[in-house]
Amino acid sequence: MEEFKDDNLIDELNGSLARGDNSASAKVLSGLHAFEVARILTGFDDEGQVLEIFRYFESEFASDVLLELDDRIREAIVSALHSEELIDVVEEMETDDAADFISDLHPEDARQVLDGIEAEDAAEVQKLLAYPEDTAGGKMQAELVSVREVVTAAEAIDELRRKGKEIDSISNVFVVDANNKFVGVVPLDRLILAEPSSRIGEIAESNPVYVQTSLDQEEVAKIFRAHDLLSIPVVDSEGRLVGRITIDDVVDVIEEEIFEDFYKMAGVNKEERVHDPARRSLWMRVPWLFVNLITAFMAASVIKFFEDSIEQLVLLAVLMPIVAGLGGNAGTQTITVMVRGLALGELKYVSTKKVLFKEASVGLFNGLLLGAGATVIAFLLGAPPMVGVLLFIAMILTLMIAGLSGALIPLVLRWLKIDPAISSSIFVTACTDIGGFISFLGIATVFIKVGLI
Repeated sequence: MEEFKDDNLIDELNGSLARGDNSASAKVLSGLHAFEVARILTGFDDEGQVLEIFRYFESEFASDVLLELDDRIREAIVSALHSEELIDVVEEMETDDAADFISDLHPEDARQVLDGIEAEDAAEVQKLLAYPEDTAGGKMQAELVSVREVVTAAEAIDELRRKGKEIDSISNVFVVDANNKFVGVVPLDRLILAEPSSRIGEIAESNPVYVQTSLDQEEVAKIFRAHDLLSIPVVDSEGRLVGRITIDDVVDVIEEEIFEDFYKMAGVNKEERVHDPARRSLWMRVPWLFVNLITAFMAASVIKFFEDSIEQLVLLAVLMPIVAGLGGNAGTQTITVMVRGLALGELKYVSTKKVLFKEASVGLFNGLLLGAGATVIAFLLGAPPMVGVLLFIAMILTLMIAGLSGALIPLVLRWLKIDPAISSSIFVTACTDIGGFISFLGIATVFIKVGLI
C-alpha cells in the first residue's frame, strides 16, 4: 500500500483494517482501480477477511476485482460465495470475461450460474464456451454494434446510442448484410462526420481486417500489432459476424504469452504464482530440475573423462567454470532472440541458414574478443602463456557452440511442433557445458601430451 501516493487513503485503510471494520475498508478500496484493489487483497494472509471485505463491494466493482485477483484468492472467494452472490457478480461481466470465468468453475457451480443469469446472456456465454480458450472465438465478446449496410448514417448513430449504454469501448460500427454476413467496418469518426443520409455500405472501409473464430490468439495479437487496431470483428466459418475482440483482450493475450514463454524457458509451470503454498511450488518446479540434474551429470561425465589432465594441471579446474559460464550466458542471449523472433513471426524456415550463419559469426567474434580478454587476465594472474592460448581457443569454440545451439534448438523444437520456449535454456546450457568442457579439456589434454603446458 505504500506505493500509492494518497497518504490519507493509506492511513484510512490501515485504520479500518486495524479496527476490523471490513465495511469501511471496502468503502476505501472502492475508490481505487480494481487492479490496485486486487494487489492489496492478494497481500492479505487472512482469506476470511478478504471474503468479508469483498462482500461489501457493489456487484459491478466486485466483478472487476474478481477478474484481477490471482487464482488462489479467486478460488477461495468463489468457493465461499453463495450461488446468488456469484450470479450477481457474473451478471456484471462482459460475455468474454464471463465465459472465461465460468469455464474455470466446478461444473455444478457453472450450471447454477448459467441458469441464474439472464437467458440472453447465458446463451451468448454458452456460444463462447464452445470455442477453445486460446482462439479468437475464445477471446471474443458478443457485445458489439452492428448495422445493415442499407441503413443511413443517422440510423446507425441512433443504434449506436441505443446499444452504447450497455457496451464499453466502442470504436467501430460493424456492417452486415441481410444474412448477418460481415461486410465492413465504419470507424466512429467516419460515422460522425458522414452525411446523415449516407448509406453505411457506402462509407464502410473497403477490405476490412477480420479474423475467424478458429485463429490462434497469438496470430490475433500479431494482426492487432500490424494494423494498429482497437478492435477487430470475428466471423464464423461461413462469414457471419459473431463477435469482436478489443485491444484490452489482446493486451492480456500478449502478457499471457510473454510470461508463458518466460516461465517455460526457466522450466517453471505457468500456473505458479508468488503467493502459492510451498508444496504447490515444489511440485511445479521439481520435474524440470530433475531434467537439469541429468544434463548436469552428463556435463560432469565429460570432466570425469579428462580427470587425468586436471590432476596434472590443477589450474584447469579453476578456469573451467569461466568457459562454461560464458558459454551458458551467450546461449541464453541467443535463445531469447530466437524465441522472440519465432513468437512474433519474424523468423521463417527459409531464412534459417542465414540466421544460423549469423549466430555462428556472432559466437566467433564474441569468442575472439572475450578469449583475448580472458587470456590477458589469466596472464596477469600468473598463468603460463600457453594456458592463455588454450583459454583463447576454447572460448572461441564454446561461444560458437553456444550461438549455434541457442539458434538450432528452438528451431528443432518448433519443427517438432513443440513450443520452442519449453526449457530451451536447460538444453542449450547442457550443450554449452558439454561442448565447452570438451573443447577446453580436450585441447588441454593435447597441449599436455605434446609438452606445451
